[in-house]
Amino acid sequence: MKDAGPQPIYLKDYTPPAYLVDDVHLTFQLSPNTTRVISRVRFCKNPDAASAEFFLHGEDLRLMWAKIDGVSIAPDVTEKGLTCDVPANAFTWEAEVEIDPANNTALEGLYMSNGMYCTQCEAEGFRKITYFPDRPDVMAVYTVRIESDLPVLLSNGNPTVSGAGFAEWHDPWPKPSYLFALVAGDLIPTSDQFTTASGKDVALNIYARKGDETKCAYALDALKRSMTWDENVYGREYDLDIFNIVAVDDFNAGAMENKGLNIFNSAYVLASPETATDANFESIEAVIAHEYFHNWTGNRITCRDWFQLCLKEGLTVFRDQQFTGDMRSKAVKRIDDAVALRAYQFREDNGPLAHPVRPESFVEINNFYTATVYEKGAEVIGMLKRLVGDEKYAEALDLYFTRHDGDAATIEDWLAVFEDVTGRDMTQFKRWYTQAGTPRITVTDSFENGTYTLKLTQETRPTPGQPDKKPQVIPVAIGLLAPDGTEVVPTTMLELTEDAQSFTFEGLTEKPVPSILRDFSAPVIINHDQDTKTRAFLLAHDTDPFNRWEAGHALATEVVMRMVTDDVAPDPAFLDGLAAVMRDDNLDPAFRARIVGEMPRQDDIAQRLFEQGRTPDPMAIYRTFETLKVQIALHLQDITPRIYAAMQVPGSYSPAADAAGKRSLGNIALSLMSRLDGGKQAAQQYATADNMTQQLAALSALLKQGGGADQRADFFQQWRHEKLVMDKWFAVQVGTAAPEDAAATVKSLTKHPLFDMRNPNRFRAVLGAFSGNAAGFHMADGSGYNLLADWLIKLDPVNPQTAARMTTAFDSWKRYDANRQAHMVAALQRILKNPEISGDVAEMITRLLDSAAPD
Repeated sequence: MKDAGPQPIYLKDYTPPAYLVDDVHLTFQLSPNTTRVISRVRFCKNPDAASAEFFLHGEDLRLMWAKIDGVSIAPDVTEKGLTCDVPANAFTWEAEVEIDPANNTALEGLYMSNGMYCTQCEAEGFRKITYFPDRPDVMAVYTVRIESDLPVLLSNGNPTVSGAGFAEWHDPWPKPSYLFALVAGDLIPTSDQFTTASGKDVALNIYARKGDETKCAYALDALKRSMTWDENVYGREYDLDIFNIVAVDDFNAGAMENKGLNIFNSAYVLASPETATDANFESIEAVIAHEYFHNWTGNRITCRDWFQLCLKEGLTVFRDQQFTGDMRSKAVKRIDDAVALRAYQFREDNGPLAHPVRPESFVEINNFYTATVYEKGAEVIGMLKRLVGDEKYAEALDLYFTRHDGDAATIEDWLAVFEDVTGRDMTQFKRWYTQAGTPRITVTDSFENGTYTLKLTQETRPTPGQPDKKPQVIPVAIGLLAPDGTEVVPTTMLELTEDAQSFTFEGLTEKPVPSILRDFSAPVIINHDQDTKTRAFLLAHDTDPFNRWEAGHALATEVVMRMVTDDVAPDPAFLDGLAAVMRDDNLDPAFRARIVGEMPRQDDIAQRLFEQGRTPDPMAIYRTFETLKVQIALHLQDITPRIYAAMQVPGSYSPAADAAGKRSLGNIALSLMSRLDGGKQAAQQYATADNMTQQLAALSALLKQGGGADQRADFFQQWRHEKLVMDKWFAVQVGTAAPEDAAATVKSLTKHPLFDMRNPNRFRAVLGAFSGNAAGFHMADGSGYNLLADWLIKLDPVNPQTAARMTTAFDSWKRYDANRQAHMVAALQRILKNPEISGDVAEMITRLLDSAAPD
């Protein structure tokens, strides 16, 4: 391990930049190993800054020369940047550096992806391009010249002039360096135009490699729908003459919102019915929208410092969730969001990596692009909207855009607009940003003389660095149902602000059944002692779609817990409830698919056992799930063939929500049928499938039953030249492997000629899928932990960001038995002792181990 690692940075230590930038001129002379970057930057002293030190960030740069106001200087250069003496008044800084994009495997700054130049500057990648104050509160207007023989040369803003071997771009809107972008390559555009509400024509282009241009139409359509939606719902109009998107094969994240030039992981752009699943189409729609919405919530208004990351990401995630709900099904979208939050963010809150939505400190900011910042940050926005109402929310957003356009803002700025619009004091609500952990609400009730009393108590457990928690403001949406299923009190919003509060409802003739936390109105855990009969009642009668799903999910969790702890058969009431849902043709197919197919995760059961003081056995949990799924298949065997037949969508493929919902329910039926027919129907579907959704679902069902060898080979032969489809081929094999075979499957696939650990998508398809195969990863002999550790040690020197994010597979180590704990800690310590360890990975491992070694 390196002797002196990076030191923590604290929110409390924020100081304004010593120097501000008026404008930036950059010239790129592109070459794979010797790209020259010439910068000309106009600086002025910041009157609000206490310090006068002139410091420019810079890493992995070869400084050729530097000048101030035309006079050559010799700055003091370190591995982190440079300093020098500067004039008291405004001055012009000029420099030339040399960088090596071809060997930039970390995919930060300017790098090459299969012959194409591209950039990724968020969070701190611009400092690997040239010397600059690389911080989000330094905003400037950029003019860029790109010199190269490649046919497509792109940067931010609007094109100004181009000719043989060069192109120039100008971005009139001030932006921080993390939003800078450049792309150069042999690319084919798919083009259209959009006319804004004010009548401005905007040219739209999606660039992809030759051969992929036929897979951009859906992304382009999603972009146009996003632009229309943002005008209609938020009143936000696009502000440049052109909007470009580029699909890149090698990309650490999903996409990047660079002003006017969004760079995307190709997985979130390229789609055709033959190569992309329904889930891929929905993800493309959502990510295209997310990055476009950043134009206002992230670009026009950015964050003052990286502690405010949730200011742009939480708000933009909330906006893209709203968009998807409007494009598809609000109910299904809300279920999907809650499932994802519980799977990833609740797990974060319950482990050693817990941190507030706005952290107080960090070592590597890349490690805080987390579910807490993004998804919990979005839930915080949703709670604000519920508390103030739709009208006041819209008024507050208008004020936010007006007041802070062109600013680098803070959470305090954000909350202030709500205080000014509503008159509410947001001091207590701010705890959602500063306090880590998932609040738990315990529910008790009573009924006497026509009055129903509901008592709610809240508790947030200690998290690293925050042992004591204060009560939150929690919007709890509730409805009351009569014993006959009629709704006697419609959805009402309660505000829980104290440790314990009671709420009364009068004038009732009999004790009602409460439907609590409707529409998942807050990111909390509800502890309510309900019996199977009550949950089955809510599954049958609740008028709130989310809570109807929640009742079924709670039933399934209860059934699995009993099966694991008491070795009993699944409750017949639960099986009957699933049958009733399957038979109800009045329900949306996508909604039925969520209720019947969305079983609790094996990881969730392990966490619940741990919280009950039991030691979870991953293999026992896996076997329980397998038993339950067979019992469900048997119980529904007279229904599933009819459902399967009814859900076949005639005609050509459409990614629309209604058709996708039918395929989803049909494939749930197929999965259940395959457990009884040996995969006969799945083999037939594979043979006749005309789209990837049906083909992959059939292959998965066959592999899960231990068959499908011929189909797996056929799939490879058919799609071996399609990178994104091959990612699916790798992942489905690992995900469906029996636990005892999972490690061997991974070892075999990592020796495959198409496995490339340098490509983040391919690495995640194999090693990420492995960590998701819970029983296979948690084998008692520690082989799974050692296998992942081996690969993270290999990957870290190549791509620290991806390696660091993959360490979260170990974040639940304290819940397991002493033997597994010892194996996990040993694997983590082995990674930490690697002499080539990066700061990204070192911070993550240190945080994971800070909760002390196992007893």
